[in-house]
Amino acid sequence: MDETPKSRKFGLLKFPFALREEVIRNMEFMDAFHFSTLSKRSKRLVHNAKLRTHSITFCLNTFVANDKIIVETIKDGQCVMISLADPRESFKRKNPDVIDGRKLANLINEPSDDYKKKLSAHLLFIFHFKETILHIEKGVSNVHFERNYTEPLTDFFLWDVRKTFDFVSIGWGSPLFISSEDLKFILETIKSNQYYLGKQINILLKQWINGQITDLESLIGYKRYNFPVDVILDGLVTMDPTITHEQAKKIYSRLEVNGQLMDIQRKVDGQLATVLLDEEGCSVFMWNEKRLAELGN
Repeated sequence: MDETPKSRKFGLLKFPFALREEVIRNMEFMDAFHFSTLSKRSKRLVHNAKLRTHSITFCLNTFVANDKIIVETIKDGQCVMISLADPRESFKRKNPDVIDGRKLANLINEPSDDYKKKLSAHLLFIFHFKETILHIEKGVSNVHFERNYTEPLTDFFLWDVRKTFDFVSIGWGSPLFISSEDLKFILETIKSNQYYLGKQINILLKQWINGQITDLESLIGYKRYNFPVDVILDGLVTMDPTITHEQAKKIYSRLEVNGQLMDIQRKVDGQLATVLLDEEGCSVFMWNEKRLAELGN
């Protein structure tokens, strides 16, 4: 009598080190996540494999409880959307492909009184993201702030996990009005070398001029978000620009530059920044010795 052979387990942990890492690097994002939750050893293996992923975006909704994490993979450019909201909320019901973050957090065998914090920390540890994005906004979803602050901004769970991002956006999809105290908290607590802002640009430029912000490299604000030029320039002393319109094409990545170019200067050390105001909005480029040397000025 023939016996049906038993199915054999795939003994990944018994593979040679280099082969284990190669297998993990070729896993799909969610497969790698689930493998990382099996044990402390598997979690470390995924981390050590340095599985590259394009970006992770934290979307904190300032209007309704629709917090999300969006992961863009490198392999196929697909986005994995993880909801951090109550699964009974309409956002989950209208988006069947959205993954329930509570369920993912329950797979992680680590003590935590906050499932959002536990899941976010796990993802940031096991995967190597090319970009980590913070976006603050109202009603839409990189980190991304979208909440009418039913809880204090200083109490957001994310600050206990990560305070440094490649990109910070405030008011991306619709106007978001936050107090100067909250904006000051963001700029003093959250570290990033690039900010996308709406009406907050004037405040930010004044803080840069007065030396309250020292490591800012660039700013972009889009005109479609309805902030007048006179609001941006209110109270600012401007000078002739460091660059020509032709040089500005490369600096601002434009085929044509037809707007206004002007410089502003920081009081504490005399550092210059060039402001471009055109049909697309407001772009600010902060100069340093290296950038000036490359320009040839």
